[in-house]
Amino acid sequence: MKKLPISRDAWLIIIVFLVSRAIIFGFGTRMDFEALFRNWQYLDANTLKDHLLEGLWYDHTQPPAFNLFLGLVVKIAGTHARTAFILILKIISLANALLLLTILSRTLPPPGTPPARPSRLPLGFTLLYLLSPASIIFEHELFYTIFISFLLLVSSLSLISFRTGIRWSNTCGFLLPLLTVTMTRSLYHLAWLFVITAALIIYHRKKPAVKRLAAGSLLTLLLAGSWYFHNYKLFGVFSSSTWMGMNLARNVFHDTTISDSSDIAAIEPFSRISAYHPFLSAADTTRYGSLPLADLHEEMKNDSFINEKHIGYIAVSNLYMAACRRQISRHPAGYLKNVLQSGIIFFAPATRYSVMEPEVRKIKYYDLLYSFNLSHFAKGKQARRIALTLSAIPKFIIYFIVFAWWINRIVTTRRIDDLTLFLFAVIGYVFCVSSLFEHYENMRFRYEVEPLFLILAATTLYNVQHRLSARRHRSSLSHASS
Repeated sequence: MKKLPISRDAWLIIIVFLVSRAIIFGFGTRMDFEALFRNWQYLDANTLKDHLLEGLWYDHTQPPAFNLFLGLVVKIAGTHARTAFILILKIISLANALLLLTILSRTLPPPGTPPARPSRLPLGFTLLYLLSPASIIFEHELFYTIFISFLLLVSSLSLISFRTGIRWSNTCGFLLPLLTVTMTRSLYHLAWLFVITAALIIYHRKKPAVKRLAAGSLLTLLLAGSWYFHNYKLFGVFSSSTWMGMNLARNVFHDTTISDSSDIAAIEPFSRISAYHPFLSAADTTRYGSLPLADLHEEMKNDSFINEKHIGYIAVSNLYMAACRRQISRHPAGYLKNVLQSGIIFFAPATRYSVMEPEVRKIKYYDLLYSFNLSHFAKGKQARRIALTLSAIPKFIIYFIVFAWWINRIVTTRRIDDLTLFLFAVIGYVFCVSSLFEHYENMRFRYEVEPLFLILAATTLYNVQHRLSARRHRSSLSHASS
């Protein structure tokens, strides 16, 4: 019989994906195509269509990759852009499940100790991810959440192949997705890329072919760094986004009322640019005034939505950053309290992400059963906070157990493989940075790296099962000999 090009488990994943998404479609879950026009991160629709390259060059708020993707789809698909986005995101979501299945299938059996029967954990954990309400919801969001997951999974799969040798093919497979991640989300800073690549170079330093990894890493850093240098020359900020001050302000001033109208912190971050006029000079708002680019000068975009890419937000963000520093120095305990709250939110159900609430409500009972999302039935701000905290407990316990097991193993054996090092670094970085700088979107940030955590969790469970099985086998032999 001719061998199938893909495994039975992969076919099962594809079938389950098609059936489950057909059922979800019946519940009325749809893509919010309006996000293309509404989301702060996106260029004006006319810019995406008619001035894409110029818009990317002068976009001081976001790295260019995702707007480039949006613009290309809009240009190529035209009036069928909505259908194109739906299909692309569905394909990415399915690809994430198949990548996770492949990674788990290649990593679970310990070297030299094959299990007595094939492990079903790769299939089980992949289905756990595929059927998650969060996976379903985020593939209906016109955003980069599952796209980031895809890129990190591709890097993880390429890293596994380093065990058979560092080649140019797997070096590119590891580095190019990381470069794309850095050029898609400002959260993944150039410093993050440097630390990740440096750690892997040090890890593989004794291999002759590590020179390929070092050369590729240097080129990757230069390419990413060139965009940071571009932003520094044009906007005076060595970063891929000028919003850091406003992002931080949402966390620092959370639950804080500023009554002094002369303090910019009295205004809610990411307000309309006209709200900040008393704090801005003419030069702050007229810079690059000769450019016919609405994104830099108009208060609103696409007629109805706040244009957060206005050139004046550079000065606004800097003022917020200065206000944050003053607030933290005066009230460090208050900031630490907010960081703790953000850390708790990190473990909350990803379906609690406010932007997708209308779609989540359509499957709220499934979400309650699957994600323990108690906030569906909470009324009022305080009740929602309590529900959110309670909903975060199961995920926190699972993360704690898995990381405790891994830390114990690493300390006991004094060894860590390159994939585990990579997974720890990415998950730890996202948790720390999102807790320090963001508020109330941390659950979405966690879900970007959830597939990476599932790799660690599945490996933990596999090893526990393997040890228990070996212990039972030794016990049975002991009884038989006696």
